[in-house]
Amino acid sequence: MLKLSALFLVPACFAGSLQLAPLEHEFQTLIAGFDGRVGVCAQDAKGHACINAGRPFSLQSVMKLLVAIAAMDAVDHRQLRLEESVLVRRQDLSLFHQPLADLVTDQGYRTTNADLIRRAVVDSDSAAADILAARLGGPRAVQSRLTRLGVTGIRIDRDERHLQTEIAGLEWKPEFVDAAALKRAIDAVPAARREEAYGAYQTDIRDTSTPDGMTTMLFRLATGKLLSISSTKHLIHVMRQTATGEDRLKAGLAPGWKIGHKTGTSGSWKGVTAATNDVGILTAPDGEAVSLAAFIADTRESPAARAALMANLAAAAIRRYRTQ
Repeated sequence: MLKLSALFLVPACFAGSLQLAPLEHEFQTLIAGFDGRVGVCAQDAKGHACINAGRPFSLQSVMKLLVAIAAMDAVDHRQLRLEESVLVRRQDLSLFHQPLADLVTDQGYRTTNADLIRRAVVDSDSAAADILAARLGGPRAVQSRLTRLGVTGIRIDRDERHLQTEIAGLEWKPEFVDAAALKRAIDAVPAARREEAYGAYQTDIRDTSTPDGMTTMLFRLATGKLLSISSTKHLIHVMRQTATGEDRLKAGLAPGWKIGHKTGTSGSWKGVTAATNDVGILTAPDGEAVSLAAFIADTRESPAARAALMANLAAAAIRRYRTQ
């Protein structure tokens, strides 16, 4: 049974909370000397502890969670139905990581909105996210829903098709649904153009989130203040099934704690990785929620070192959580 603090399943007098000042100091200690730019924020009912709270960081596949939130908002407004049938055609596909593509035949593949939401969050399927975004009216429509929900510090400007091809120095073309055609096109981009495009991406304000904006949204989700109760339960259940990033925030959990989360990772250029992210909702043994966002930008650290830092940040938040 999913416990939401907003439903008052845990009496306030027994609720735990973060030790905010010590946690912020511990965050600072953990990131000291780490190559690149790190943003981290943890939030509970009493406040937040953050480093680089208001600086924007590239979302990468964390955007798929935002598309899922927008889709659940559409469900709340009876503009989408979770079990509504959706025909996925070859031309609807996206690029890079999209397990859904293996199921699409010449006749297409029939699925549902619920399945697309699950694939976008759990499998980080780019096709699922892009199809959902298109069904909602495109990235601008997704952003409009987030804005109406009161989300700040987060912006969605492009779907995965357009973001990832721009990072590679290309413009999206329909033929890029063929992975081989996309690879040939990327391989043909001159190195100078690739470097220019990657550098532009590193400073692009589009498709970014601040750590504070992300944890604020996630805490509102966790406490039932973003979506309806049924949609909140459904989405957090999906988030808890996430298959990516087992060595990131999730690796820092203590016994009795749970997490629903979404990861995001960019490619690298000349040894620099522009984005490595993990954001989610931690649920304490007493049922209370702690939202946590970790962003690492422009780093030469190894994937293992980046994951270990995120695990340590989650472990720190848990250590600094005290029950009354």
